Amino acid sequence: MDPNLGSSLGRQATEGLAEMVRPWRHKFPAVRVTERAVAGPAAAELVDASRSAGLLVVGRRSRRSPVGPHLGHVAHAVIHHSPAPVAVVPFE
Repeated sequence: MDPNLGSSLGRQATEGLAEMVRPWRHKFPAVRVTERAVAGPAAAELVDASRSAGLLVVGRRSRRSPVGPHLGHVAHAVIHHSPAPVAVVPFE
């Protein structure tokens, strides 16, 4: 395995993340946003990151369900374990 593969993938992930948030940074320049690409279980990484956050925003897929809205395991875990307030935002 190429030892530079991890750093290359991490750089690509960070660049992609920065590109996704760029319009929002422009629209809301007073809001401080920290982008960080990490490898690991999503729920654990988000809970860890929330320790120094003022707000943790997580997405959830909008799915039609006969019993109402459904939260995935990541959103569920951060709601219960994050020391910061959590906003769950539906997306399609």
